[in-house]
Amino acid sequence: MRSLTIIASYRDLPLAELAKSKLESEGIPCFLLNKNIIALNWLYSTALGGVELQVRTEDVENALKILKDDHSSDLLDIENEFPEPEQGDLCTNCGSSNIRLIKVSRKYGALSLLLSFPLILFGKKYQCKDCGYKMN
Repeated sequence: MRSLTIIASYRDLPLAELAKSKLESEGIPCFLLNKNIIALNWLYSTALGGVELQVRTEDVENALKILKDDHSSDLLDIENEFPEPEQGDLCTNCGSSNIRLIKVSRKYGALSLLLSFPLILFGKKYQCKDCGYKMN
């Protein structure tokens, strides 16, 4: 019978699930203790010691190394979802080249959550910094 070792404890369930997903993506089986109790009432988290992440004893060293690695700099290489305006773009109202990108997807996403109805109006718009005119 294999024994399990607790390698980390998380106050919040989403952080514990994220760590579990990271380990499972690397092929390390793991388990979360107190997951269901804390999901029902998160106030119990401190009293129970949080959501505890368990791995097999032989995987402890490798699991700790995986959790310690930070790959957030990889996100810097991803290009922006919407391109910035090119130098030749001009405001259709005043002809100024001083325009900026407005991401309207966040606004529609928040509105979708409030209405509980999906709004498929995501896109990009540009706004002139000089006259305030908005363009598609």
